[in-house]
Amino acid sequence: MAYGDYDGPNKPNKGKEDGSCNRTRCQAGPARWYNHGSYSWYCDSCRNQIEFDSFNSRDWQMNYQPRLKHPMFETREMMDARKAAA
Repeated sequence: MAYGDYDGPNKPNKGKEDGSCNRTRCQAGPARWYNHGSYSWYCDSCRNQIEFDSFNSRDWQMNYQPRLKHPMFETREMMDARKAAA
């Protein structure tokens, strides 16, 4: 399902890990990507649209990446690997 294709009520697992995407007009599953800015989970397509948007990408790289030292979006495996390495 592409962003904008969903026009229904919020699903109960909206924004939850492996649930439906946090974007209201999407809500596709599985939501595999955690967004450290919204503290919610997103599908592959919405993650790409949000993370690689020129404004969002520049803002993260300038204001958050240097301090937090991780990408804007991560899978559970990426977060677990980062924590294990620390």
